[in-house]
Amino acid sequence: MDLPFHAGAGAASGEDFLGGKKLEDGIGLCLSGGGFRAMLFHLGALTRLNEAGLLPQIDRVSSVSGGSVAAGALAVGWSRLRFDERGVASNIREEVSLPLLALAQKWVDVPAVLLGLLPRFSAAGIAGRVYDAALFKGATLQDLPDRPRFTFTATSLQTGALWRFAKEYAAEYHVGEWKRPDLRVADVVSASAAFPPYMSPAYVRVPPGAIAALEGADLHEDGYKGRLCLTDGGVYDNVGLEPIWKRYRTILVSDGGRALPGNPLPRSNWFSQALRVSDIALQQGIFLRQRVLRGLDRMGERKLVSWGIGEGVTAHGPDNPLGFSEADTRRAAAVKTRLKRFPREIQEVVMKAGYAHADAALRRSSLTIVPSTPSFDALPVPPGRP
Repeated sequence: MDLPFHAGAGAASGEDFLGGKKLEDGIGLCLSGGGFRAMLFHLGALTRLNEAGLLPQIDRVSSVSGGSVAAGALAVGWSRLRFDERGVASNIREEVSLPLLALAQKWVDVPAVLLGLLPRFSAAGIAGRVYDAALFKGATLQDLPDRPRFTFTATSLQTGALWRFAKEYAAEYHVGEWKRPDLRVADVVSASAAFPPYMSPAYVRVPPGAIAALEGADLHEDGYKGRLCLTDGGVYDNVGLEPIWKRYRTILVSDGGRALPGNPLPRSNWFSQALRVSDIALQQGIFLRQRVLRGLDRMGERKLVSWGIGEGVTAHGPDNPLGFSEADTRRAAAVKTRLKRFPREIQEVVMKAGYAHADAALRRSSLTIVPSTPSFDALPVPPGRP
C-alpha cells in the first residue's frame, strides 16, 4: 500500500528509506499521464525498449492517465507477443503499436464531455466505451498476464489517496483490498484517465463485501466501499511512481507529462488563480517525487533510468545518433495533453521523441541491452496525409 514514508523511521528500523519492506532486484516501469501526447510518447519508448530486449525483464508496469492507455494496450496484447531468444517481440507493431495508433485517430475528450451531459451518461464512461472498442475488446483485469504485473492508478475523490487496480487486487490503504477484481480494463483505464473537471469523476461499483479491511484501514465503511468515486491518477502521482519505487531497485520512468509553462502576466480573477495554483501544486508534487528518486539513485539505493518529453536528447550525453534536435523536442513538448486526434506530423514527432529519449537514456545507463542500431523506421506510420 502507498503508506507515508519517513526517512528517520526507516533508518531506525533498518527498512528502506521509502518504507519499502519487500525491496526486490527487479525492474519497474512507470508510464506517466499526459493524454494522447503521453500515449504516443510511451509508444515510441516501448518500441525502443522492445528492441533493447527489456520488455520481458520488466516485473511491473505502473501507469497513470494517458500512460494507462498505452499500458492497457501492452497488457491486453502481451499474451500474443512472440519473443525471440533475445527477448525482442517480433510482432509488437501489430499487437500494440497499430491499435494505439488507431485510437490516436479518434477525437475522444470533447464528444465524451458533451455526451456526458446527458442523463445516465458520464464523460469517463463514454471514453471507456471508445477505449474498449478500439483496444481492449471486453478484456478484464483477470485476462492480463501474471508477469509483468500491470497496475493502473486513479485518485479517490473520497479519500484523497490512490486506488491501485491490478489483476491480483484493487486496493487503497484507507479503505481496504478487493481481491481479484473482475473489472473491464476499459473501465479501469477510463478512471485512471478521468482528468478533472471535464472527464471526471468515474464511478466503479463494488460487489457487496468484496473489499476486506487491511491493517490500519481507517475508512473501511460502507460509504467508501460501495461505490468508488475516482478522478485522474495524475492528481495524486502523475509519474506513476507509487506502486514501483518502494519495491524495485531498478526503475524506468517514461514521462510524457507537461511541465508547467511560465506566465509573466498571470490573470488575477479568482477562477484563473485557482487553476494556476492547482497546476503549481500538482507540478511541485511531481518535482518532489523526482528529487527523492534522483537522490536515491545518487545514494545507490535505486538504479534510475528516466527520460522526459521536455528535456533534450543531449541531456543524457553528447551522442545523438538519431539526430533528434532541440527544436524537435520543443515541438513535441508543446503538444497539448488532450484526448484528440493530432495531425500526422505531430503524432510522428511525439513518437520519435519517446523513441529518441528512451534510446539516449538507455545508452547512458548500466542496463544490459540487446545491441541494435536505433532507427525511426521501427516506428509505425500514422494514417493520413504526409
